Amino acid sequence: MKTSPTPQYEIEQRIHVLVPMRDGVRLSTDLYLPKGDGPWPVILTRTPYGNSDPLRVERLAYFAARGFACAHQDCRGRHDSEGEWEPIRHERNDGIDTIDWLSKQDFCNGSVGMLGRSYEGYCTWMAAHDRHPALKAIVPIVALPDPVLNLPYQNGAFFWNLIVWALMVHGRTNQNLSLVNWTKLFTHAPMRDMDKAVGMESKTWQNWMDHPTLDDWWKKACYMHLRSRVDIPAMHICGWYDDDGIATYLNYPGMRKDAATQKARDEQRLIIGPWPHKINASTKVGEIDFGPSAVVDLNAIIFRFFAKHLTGEDHCTEPEPRCRLFIMGENRWHGFDDWPIKGAVRTKLYLTSGGNANSLFGDGALSDSPPGADIPPDKYIYDPDNPVPYVTNPVDLQLGEATEQQAIERRPDVLVYTTPPLEKDVAVCGRVFVELHISTDVRGTDFTAKLVDVWENGRAIQVCDGIQRAEFRNTLEKAEWLEKDKVYRLTIDAWATGIRFFKGHCIRLEISSSAVPKFCRHLNTDTDQASETRGIVAHHVVHHDAKYPSHLTLDIIPEEMLKDNVIQP
Repeated sequence: MKTSPTPQYEIEQRIHVLVPMRDGVRLSTDLYLPKGDGPWPVILTRTPYGNSDPLRVERLAYFAARGFACAHQDCRGRHDSEGEWEPIRHERNDGIDTIDWLSKQDFCNGSVGMLGRSYEGYCTWMAAHDRHPALKAIVPIVALPDPVLNLPYQNGAFFWNLIVWALMVHGRTNQNLSLVNWTKLFTHAPMRDMDKAVGMESKTWQNWMDHPTLDDWWKKACYMHLRSRVDIPAMHICGWYDDDGIATYLNYPGMRKDAATQKARDEQRLIIGPWPHKINASTKVGEIDFGPSAVVDLNAIIFRFFAKHLTGEDHCTEPEPRCRLFIMGENRWHGFDDWPIKGAVRTKLYLTSGGNANSLFGDGALSDSPPGADIPPDKYIYDPDNPVPYVTNPVDLQLGEATEQQAIERRPDVLVYTTPPLEKDVAVCGRVFVELHISTDVRGTDFTAKLVDVWENGRAIQVCDGIQRAEFRNTLEKAEWLEKDKVYRLTIDAWATGIRFFKGHCIRLEISSSAVPKFCRHLNTDTDQASETRGIVAHHVVHHDAKYPSHLTLDIIPEEMLKDNVIQP
């Protein structure tokens, strides 16, 4: 039987099939099989969120009705599966064992694909590098990266939102979040006791607190260094406002370069839309509506990808681009041969001021000209008892949206650097980095950066942001403490964006040292941040002269490259 782009098959359910793992633990797996003469290609999703979740079942039913057998499995220790739940510790072996079991069933044609979003996307990657012969393709959607790159630590800073997630998935079933006073916990200390503060005793939370560096415990849960062992096609999907976007921004170009075979390198695909972590669900992110084309028929695109690589069937009516990228502002999709985009102009915008870039009302500027020798630095005080807020509702499990920043920019502990009004449109699509030259009077601290689109009426909308814990500026494996008043260079990875800054708008960069509650505040001490209860005030200096040319780096796309590649996704 063949796959079909339209529903052709009734679906047979087999609920709570117990699939044995190598250690004897059995994982609850629901099967959705097309009725007809198989065997069929199989799509597997492994989830900690419950394999009876209606939205996930609806997605798998879409594929089952079109000729794919679908398996939906509870992760070890979650919901109906046996074993003990410990996030990210068992997904490699359990994924491989499940693929092996599926490949031997009479309903399977020998080809298995994996599909999943967020934690489920992490599960797809953890199973991919062992090269089981039945695994033919994966679709990781907003996948988690290596733990220390984003969750629970992002470049050394703890991602506060993980306490919300940890409570939700504490134990076997999802927990209620509604009775917790989350705002009170934004600056809770010590951080190590936050599990008890939300009403649980969590071995997982304590493990996270015990391992603030990239040590052997975390390395066992990392996969991104193993891309050269992956020999299958992958469709990478995320949104410009996705909290876990760094996995996609690194995995796609990494697989294009390092995948085990030329075929695998050629068959990587990329989709980045104007979405938060909950992708393709709404045209609106924060305060901005990106228009009707923001939501696409993503299932149909995934269907064609799996049909090609699991059955050899081509359902494309016309050639499809390797990369589908949504450019915000103009609110259109563009097709590109690759990403980062060949022909993009890597552009530096230098920080400059008269020494008073503090707040929206200061004299900070961004310039395409390198700074002179006598440019005074900017100074600000970071008090961990009065951290800079981050505009978000953390209980939504989504941090970072297109939200107004003017209230944040009024603070004196936020340095604000802005271009003059643009004389013409500037289209940016690619990775975003900020190189800072800093000095301070503390041994450890954080620096944050935020890219902002400033409208002609003064509205300031967040585009992307990042953080770097200063003592981990060179390596995540150990702290390298700062010396008082010594100048250090550090790079803040603000991940990526695709946006058109319109004529008359300004490009703005905010620099500070906290973003609460997105990240747990640094207490500016050289003690264990998980156990510390008291902070000290830090006096920071940002240098931006000829010797220390602090700058923002953007990939600007020439207009001629955008004229003829508008697509209907």
